[in-house]
Amino acid sequence: MLDPVVTLVCSLACAAVFLSGAFGKWRERERFAAAMEGYDLIPTVAVPTASTTIILAEAAVGLALLLPQAAPLAQGGGLALLAVVTAAVIINLLRGRHEISCGCGGASGEQQLSWGVVARNAVLALALLVAALPAPERDLSALDHAMVALGALMLAGLYAAASQLLANHPRLWTLRNS
Repeated sequence: MLDPVVTLVCSLACAAVFLSGAFGKWRERERFAAAMEGYDLIPTVAVPTASTTIILAEAAVGLALLLPQAAPLAQGGGLALLAVVTAAVIINLLRGRHEISCGCGGASGEQQLSWGVVARNAVLALALLVAALPAPERDLSALDHAMVALGALMLAGLYAAASQLLANHPRLWTLRNS
């Protein structure tokens, strides 16, 4: 069994990632819908509904991860959501379609499909799995709460940094080869 601080860090960091992703996609709904259309996996007429559903599901998972009673359902929902979007990325990568937007949203800007996106999603799924592991009940001290907050900020920051690196990689490759 893991210490509850570890599982809480993972849960809170995942909540931050899902909520910030949902916020970024909501803010640029048209761009997200266009990215989904670019995947060419669902009929064009279904894209507006599907894109809104994904945004709302992402927000619901993020919010539910903040509630201890809803966390098990949120962890399962988050894993399912990650499985669906990662499968869409893998299908397009296997089709040779690397140059379309992943639609990931967020401050990092446009990210193209890559195996790095798949790896980043796998790490997020691993964090959700760690958050779901049983942890012994114990009272948390003020130091524990501080460690949860700092640990979650660190993990969410690492996720954001990985997203920024993935977004910048094609640009740096172009600069380096021109």
